[in-house]
This record gives sequence, structure tokens and C-alpha cells, in this order.
Amino acid sequence: MRIGIILGYRLNDDGSRTARLDKRCDLAIKYDKLYGLDKLIVSGGVANPYTTISEAQAMEDYLVEHGFPLDKIIKEEQAKTTWDNMYYGMQIARSLGVDAVVIITTYDHYLLYYNTVKICAEAINDPNINMILYVDTVYMD
Repeated sequence: MRIGIILGYRLNDDGSRTARLDKRCDLAIKYDKLYGLDKLIVSGGVANPYTTISEAQAMEDYLVEHGFPLDKIIKEEQAKTTWDNMYYGMQIARSLGVDAVVIITTYDHYLLYYNTVKICAEAINDPNINMILYVDTVYMD
């Protein structure tokens, strides 16, 4: 089973999504069309104290508005960090019998903030699960 995990990104103070978060959702839609996903985990809790909506809910709303099937989406709403995104996302993925995890994020996340690959690999920590990093190649401020 191939499962995608979109790494969340903090919402604006008014609860709206950032362009960066929308781009991650667009990448998930693109990946699903090209290669197929059995399920997609949208990962992110309420990391911005000025909002009441979770990053996962905001991503689900965007994906459904753009034609992604609701029955393929699983919300993970506890995460507040990249490590949490992967930890909680992998708990869900393992319960579904995952054999390949597609980590979906943007270029800036992958390169600039911290070693995203290391965080993801440590969270997966299973030689029987393949990790695929699907990242946008356009830098966004």
C-alpha cells in the first residue's frame, strides 16, 4: 500500500492557508494523478494559537475543493512539528499496512529549515517500508 503524507505548515492568523501549504496540496494531487496513492494523510494540528482550525482540516478542504477524493484522505490533527507530522502520520500508515510512504513537501522545507529527510527516515525506521520524497523544485519565500 502506497500512502502519502503531506507535511503541514502553520496557517495564517486568520486561519487561511499559506501559498506554501496550497503548493504541498497541489503536489499531492499531482503525485496521485501520476503514480497513484491508496491513501493520503494530511498532517497538522492547531499550531497557530490565533486559529481554531487544524492544518489538516485546511488541507482537506483545499484538496476536496480541487477534486481529490474525500474517501482517500485521512486527517492527523495532533502534529505541531515536522517530527510530529511523521511520527503520527506513520502510526496511521503502519495501521493500514503501508509498504511505501510518499513524503510530500516543498523545496524550502526540504532544504532550508532542517534535515527533513533525516527526520522522516527516523520516524519510519523500518527497512520494509520504502520512503519516497516528493518535493517541489520551486523555492517559495
